[in-house]
Amino acid sequence: MADNKSRYSEASSDFVTKSIYASPIDMDRYNRSKAREAVYNETWKQNMVDINEVVANFAPDSDGRPHGVKYLFKGERYTIKADMAGGYLRIYDKKLKKYVKLNGKVGTLSETHYKIKKRSEMKK
Repeated sequence: MADNKSRYSEASSDFVTKSIYASPIDMDRYNRSKAREAVYNETWKQNMVDINEVVANFAPDSDGRPHGVKYLFKGERYTIKADMAGGYLRIYDKKLKKYVKLNGKVGTLSETHYKIKKRSEMKK
């Protein structure tokens, strides 16, 4: 059984190599995502996370699924929205209807974006 990082990475690869060329809507989503990444990537890199750990903490037992440019991991209270083009994620608290930090508390826009670590940067 593949881990969350593997599933996310596989879906991301399919999205950027196939889906964006098959759909003008997905191409637009990709372009907007890459534009956001160009502006904010250095800030996001200050908050790097292991996607497996985030999913284990906020949406355990979720295998995730692609939804547009996002890969969603849905838990009982939280939804993790991982951007497949930009390589970042956010944690949405469905009860509070707000994005939260890793401690579960509501944060500012810059505090609630996390760059997803590459496999080589993750704990073994």
